[in-house]
Amino acid sequence: MAYKGVNYDYQLEEKKSLSEQVKDKIYERIHILNWITKYRKKDAIGDAIAGITVGLTLMPQSIAYASLAGLSPQFGLYSAFLGGYLYVIFGTVKEVSIGPTAVMSLLTYEFTHGLRIEYMALLTFLAGCIELLMGLLNLGFLIDFISTPVTSGFTSAYSVIIIASQIKSLLGLRKFKTKGFVDNITKLTQHVHETRLWDTLLGVACIALLLTLRKVKDIPVGSTNGKHLTNRQKKIKKTLWFISISRNAVTVLLSGLIAYWFESYGMNPFVLSGKVEKGLPTFDLPSFSLQEGNSTITFTDMCSELGVSILIIPVVAVLANVAIAKAFSTGASINATQEMITLGLCNMFGSCVHSLPTCGAFTRSAVSNASGVRTPMMSIYSATLIVLALNLLTPCFYYIPRATLAAVLISAVFFMIDWEIIKPAWRANKKDLFLVVVTFVSCLTLDVEVGLLIGIVTNACFLIYMWARPAINITSNKTPCGTEYLMVTPDFGLLYPATEYFSSIVRTAGLNSAVIINCENFKAMDYTTAKIFNVLHQTFIKKQQSIILYKVKPEIAVVFVNAGVTIPCCQTEEDIVEILCKGKVDFIKSEMIPLIEKKLKEHSVLVENVPANSTNEDTEACVPYSHEQTYQPKVVHQE
Repeated sequence: MAYKGVNYDYQLEEKKSLSEQVKDKIYERIHILNWITKYRKKDAIGDAIAGITVGLTLMPQSIAYASLAGLSPQFGLYSAFLGGYLYVIFGTVKEVSIGPTAVMSLLTYEFTHGLRIEYMALLTFLAGCIELLMGLLNLGFLIDFISTPVTSGFTSAYSVIIIASQIKSLLGLRKFKTKGFVDNITKLTQHVHETRLWDTLLGVACIALLLTLRKVKDIPVGSTNGKHLTNRQKKIKKTLWFISISRNAVTVLLSGLIAYWFESYGMNPFVLSGKVEKGLPTFDLPSFSLQEGNSTITFTDMCSELGVSILIIPVVAVLANVAIAKAFSTGASINATQEMITLGLCNMFGSCVHSLPTCGAFTRSAVSNASGVRTPMMSIYSATLIVLALNLLTPCFYYIPRATLAAVLISAVFFMIDWEIIKPAWRANKKDLFLVVVTFVSCLTLDVEVGLLIGIVTNACFLIYMWARPAINITSNKTPCGTEYLMVTPDFGLLYPATEYFSSIVRTAGLNSAVIINCENFKAMDYTTAKIFNVLHQTFIKKQQSIILYKVKPEIAVVFVNAGVTIPCCQTEEDIVEILCKGKVDFIKSEMIPLIEKKLKEHSVLVENVPANSTNEDTEACVPYSHEQTYQPKVVHQE
């Protein structure tokens, strides 16, 4: 027996016992159970190679991101291992590598600089709670309201802010407190005379090296198309690729060796990272209150100090993780709910080891994908590499120059500036380009979270305007008995923001003609709209003109009935002719008349000449009603 996929799946689900449903839910939430039994040797080899490669990228990144957040290097490393272990168990996207990122570090700095480290841990915990709650309540759809132009403007803005914030380390300037992009640029101009030559030379050299190594993988080896390579050429190609993706680790290692060489001869030409605490952090719940002198800072006070960051950071983190999942899904379905739950758990447990707020990063995901990752098990290897570094390599981190870390950050985020969206956005829809510019400028001139909020609100205003000013197509027709009427067709459903506007359009257009409102596109109806239709009906009755609803769906008609609204309704054009001609007329093709030339004041309405019987099929969703019956549909109008 053949079954349709959807119906068959539904029937199977209905027949499942309670134990089977519980098992399915466990397998859905503990995702490792879905693939661990199928794990093979080739999967382990692929994940090990990818994990070690990602670890070599994650290690210097973590140290650099801690610096960006205004914290000691060890806090970046603390943020890079526990989330990885948890993602293996709960995560669904094999390319995702949980750890500190540029945007999370920047936002952490924005909200916690000048505060005690306990605030950062509490922020991570609360962000995790919000992410977990979003997942459990299936609120992932809210992320869909952040459009691509808003995301692009936000990403480009924080990239520019990060670059500007790292210039002081690149130039070897002493630390000075700044607040926002504009203030940072101002302070840089005031302190530029304090530039340290050796740090500047090293920083610029590191940027040059990073950009060069980035292109090493593209060096042609053998034939131009890369096919028919010898074994030796394949090894060379693989080596160049490995050097390219490990460029951050290579750069940090070389600059550290240079700094150590100078230090061994008693010279200190560079500003170094300084001492990094050895070993793993203790596992403790974040502090929910603090003692400061003789006073106690309560949980409420701490939350008040953190402000909107408790909401902004989880939203941005979920946005990043879902975007990565979509980018690397290769057509497979994305379990956004599970990703939010997993991210929430990673941050909640991460806060117990003084982790920064974490999420996935495109750079690390691209590295893992290029390395041949097979399953989320990859994260075990990268996380273990960080654990080994904390126990064995912390004395070496002392010699990493701050200029090198600045170069790593600048080289990474520079390519996150979305230049490519400008031209297509200009050509496709200038409103989208406006959103990019508004979000970008707002993030630079105001705080990044304020800029993101302005972008979202502006985008929402465009949507609301579209709902309030829907497009309306008006065609002029004539029945066989000579009665002229206007067919008014909104392009999509009509809701209360557009009711007054639509009402004025109908009144203006129907000054001397009968009006037929085509409700075929209506998807929903509210009480306010229903009552407006009643007012229109009464207005046309006083003028002794006809107003009729055409192709009303049953669910729309029910709203009118329940709202106490009556208005003539029909389902076919034969019914229209019968009502307007006051009796049964043999239905023939309606006569086309010239376009309406009179401009409707204060409104932009599309007026076309279309035969009255241009669409004469019945709508299956509606039951044909005679002209004696009265129901009411809803209308949409667009300017």
